[in-house]
Amino acid sequence: MSLASHFLKPAVAPLNFANVSMMGGLIDSGLKELAAENLLAQLKKGIAGAAKAAAVRPADIEKLLPMPRFGELAAGIERDQKVAFAAWKEMPVDPKRASDLAKLTEDGRLPVLADSLMRLSVMAGPNAVLRTALAGMAPALTEWQRLVLDSGNKLDDNRALTGAFMMRTLRRIGLGVLLLGSLGPGVWLWQRGEAARARVNAQIGNDNPCAVLAIEAGDLDKATAEQKKGIEGRKAECEVKRAKDAKEKEEREKQAAYAKGCGDLGAALASGKPPGRLDGLAVKDMQFANRVAKGSLDEADFGPKDPPFPCADTDALPSVKSAFDKALIASDGWMNVEDLSPHVKETLAKRADQVPDAIKKALDERAETVAVEALKSRDVAQAARAKRLCDLKKLFKLPYKSFCKAVTP
Repeated sequence: MSLASHFLKPAVAPLNFANVSMMGGLIDSGLKELAAENLLAQLKKGIAGAAKAAAVRPADIEKLLPMPRFGELAAGIERDQKVAFAAWKEMPVDPKRASDLAKLTEDGRLPVLADSLMRLSVMAGPNAVLRTALAGMAPALTEWQRLVLDSGNKLDDNRALTGAFMMRTLRRIGLGVLLLGSLGPGVWLWQRGEAARARVNAQIGNDNPCAVLAIEAGDLDKATAEQKKGIEGRKAECEVKRAKDAKEKEEREKQAAYAKGCGDLGAALASGKPPGRLDGLAVKDMQFANRVAKGSLDEADFGPKDPPFPCADTDALPSVKSAFDKALIASDGWMNVEDLSPHVKETLAKRADQVPDAIKKALDERAETVAVEALKSRDVAQAARAKRLCDLKKLFKLPYKSFCKAVTP
């Protein structure tokens, strides 16, 4: 680890933590982390770490850094951070919109802290106080981050400090380890870890919870405990999503089979052929369709309720109704039904001229015969049956004879 790494690791930590938190939708944690008091405390921690590594006083380190400018920036950040945190608590951004913080920028890079703040500012919409405060924080924190990184480079460039650091390191671990772990390699490894954690956070914040399954093992090893907890949560969401997707796929396939079955059913009935058995259709619907095609309707098909036409919610319905009406006209089974359905009555009335003369004649004779029996027995039920049959004659404009007249008021 280089001298700069001793300084940078704590000094940059709140900036990275805040960015990772906001990219993962933890806006409260991110904004809280950017408190000026916390930034200054971590800066002081980095100074102390670098001083200890170089065996000098913290004041010696501070002399090399732009401490006055850090103080000025902290004052402005403190003002905007407090306003932004309070405004967020009062009116937060829709979580679905905030999840976009984890997406790549327009030029394909992972968002840095300033990107996240400005994106969140745009998402604030009607919350003008939050929008203004976030926009004010972005440039100040950008400069803060630049000063921190420049300070790290300045510490590594200072010959006196690096010389002291190298001598101390030589005394502790020897020249061979120093050559492997100093300066550039240390900073590179630190930056590599931060990049891996940023990639992990981008996957955690992805719209698709199953994106976490694609996190590479190397990146997963560098993930924080909080990120690993987030990954487990997203995995659970992924299982729910997959179960939901599977159910929706099954329902789509079921609907597709139903639509195809209805299409085949309508085509078969339109051509006067029995449809047989078709996928996607209930057994009772197929039984009804086959009775219609064969012209062997049950008494329940005539009333008292309208027939349960299959595929009533599809384009096959007209073909089904037409085939049923054709079977109805050719049948005399409706004469035995006490209470015909509205559809059957309407069809018989509209298509009375299509009813075979033999059926009309049979109705005429049956009505008069039942009327005679009702008059003889004086049975109320028999009289009601006779009246119903006599009334049916009106549909076909058959003349009332003496017995029907006698039972019909």
